[in-house]
Amino acid sequence: MSHPIAGYITRLQYSTRTNIFVLNYTSEKRSLKLLEKTPPIYPWNTHQDPCYVIANPVIGEVGVSLLRVLRTKSEVVALDLQGLVRSVTSSGDVVPVPNSEALDALRLADVVHADVEEAECLVRSLGETSLQRGLSAITRTSRVVILVTRGLGEVTVAYGGLVRDVVVDVEYVAREKTGAGDYFLSVYLLHYLASNDLVESVYRAHEDVTEWLIERDRVLHRAPTTQ
Repeated sequence: MSHPIAGYITRLQYSTRTNIFVLNYTSEKRSLKLLEKTPPIYPWNTHQDPCYVIANPVIGEVGVSLLRVLRTKSEVVALDLQGLVRSVTSSGDVVPVPNSEALDALRLADVVHADVEEAECLVRSLGETSLQRGLSAITRTSRVVILVTRGLGEVTVAYGGLVRDVVVDVEYVAREKTGAGDYFLSVYLLHYLASNDLVESVYRAHEDVTEWLIERDRVLHRAPTTQ
């Protein structure tokens, strides 16, 4: 399209469907059941100018082919691992499953976030049973920073073959934690890019997430049961 207005046209996503889950909480554990699934995002549906990218797939919307395109157009790529290791059983339950695609995706990112189950899936894809040894092996041969949130108060940081557990103060326990991992990845990336400090960025990101959870609990008043 050669018309001057063409430069201001934003292409719409090809699907209006969204992921719909039922979330069940038991203490610190959460289980998910999938009710409706959105199709993958096409590789052509990306930004045009160089920028920073944060990809937070929930269950397969972002694949390796799209990440390869994002990598060529982005100065920095941050990735949440959850959507690349999740699988759906015949009954609709969402479970983490080791797969080679997650390893391929990891090599295309600068910063990656996962919870413990997702990180264990990642290292089992290598045939490794020890989380620490697996994270060390992955980061020893790549530039990626891997962040593993380990429940309340602890984050594992892996980079350059080194694996370190960072303990943070837990001054607030949110009623509803959904989305906290995505928020943590985003603010960690901002702090890390500004300071180039792997560990200090964990503390600052944790403070930001805590403030966000406090405000969201105040607004929501009660925890939702579906997403």
